[in-house]
Amino acid sequence: MMQRCRGQNAKVLKWYKTGFTTLLAGLCSMAQAVDYNFSGFADFTAGDVLAGSNHNAYNNYKCPCFVSNYEYGGIYQNHGWNASNESMVGIQLNAKVDDQLSGVVQVDGRGLDGYQTTMDWAYLSYNLNNQFTLQAGRKRLPLYMYSDYNYIGYAYPWIRPPVDLYGWEIYSYDGANLQYNNTFGDWALATNTWAGNDSIPNAPGLTNIYNGYPVDTSWRDILGTSVDFSNDYLHFRAVYMQNSVTQNLPNPGVAATQTLETPDTLLHASRQQVWGLAFNADYNNWMWKSEYNSVRRPEMGYIGNSYLTGAGYKLKQVTLMYTYSQYWEYTSAYTLYSQPQRDNTRSVVLRWDFHPSVCFKLEYDLVKDHSTSYNPNGTINTTTNPDWFVGNSRMIAASLDAVF
Repeated sequence: MMQRCRGQNAKVLKWYKTGFTTLLAGLCSMAQAVDYNFSGFADFTAGDVLAGSNHNAYNNYKCPCFVSNYEYGGIYQNHGWNASNESMVGIQLNAKVDDQLSGVVQVDGRGLDGYQTTMDWAYLSYNLNNQFTLQAGRKRLPLYMYSDYNYIGYAYPWIRPPVDLYGWEIYSYDGANLQYNNTFGDWALATNTWAGNDSIPNAPGLTNIYNGYPVDTSWRDILGTSVDFSNDYLHFRAVYMQNSVTQNLPNPGVAATQTLETPDTLLHASRQQVWGLAFNADYNNWMWKSEYNSVRRPEMGYIGNSYLTGAGYKLKQVTLMYTYSQYWEYTSAYTLYSQPQRDNTRSVVLRWDFHPSVCFKLEYDLVKDHSTSYNPNGTINTTTNPDWFVGNSRMIAASLDAVF
């Protein structure tokens, strides 16, 4: 079973709460004039699992279920409407000291965590010249087309970017990156190279969605690069990243009685390579979205491929879009991944931009769970439920998204 979920941003180091703000305050006090700019966003979302298969209790959830967020462990259960699972508010401060030095801090509150504040962004930027910018601090891993604004619902057509593709156990990094931007006629070129690390103790997604017992995870020695090439109508993107992966989880022999204090753990480590490609088009009233991602962990006997394709049509203030997405694991007989997760989702979204900075969305998702279980010799175990994960489901959700 591939544990592909998330990170926990509630553990924000004091460096971000005090060190970064102290540094920024010091820089501001040295400058005679500092430009401040506040911006924000809000997503108010409610959803319900209408029907599906797998009516057994999966990890004590009432299924059929719908995973809405692997990073923060969000999951809808089959017990009526839920208005806190995806709702959130974010505030961002941009402080510009001069033409070269600036800083960004973003604080978010999620209904999933009772709107406890977390710091998702905290970094400094230094413009080396007109093309190169050096940044350091905490940032999101730019693995996907919508990584930088993954939770700003107003920025994309769906209620959420398709979760078959978007979402891993680590989604941010502490480190540095170098950006390059230039234009060639009507085309714009942007490259980004980053390096850093991140560790998540007792990651809620891994713990709650997949395992039911505590799992610690870390991505170390991260090194990645991305290239974006675009004009007014087309956008091409390629990304590559490599790093080491470590997961600490309870020894299976004591997992049945495992508690947060039980010290018996197994350590799984592997190198990881990530490849990604994306192509988007937006011409007149038509739009096309497509993205592909492949993750490989050879020592763990795992390959995970995911993709999305979608087409939409805009008529004045209304957009209608259809999207197909899929997540498919290929595994060896390695016991950690003996139950590969395999699912796909068909989505229909209606978006209404009734205000310049506010939109309403209605989304219907049909999920097919093809997850299976393998015997040690590599044959399919026919005695287990073929949709062992959260099961097939039909999901409906409505969202009001705003930027300010």
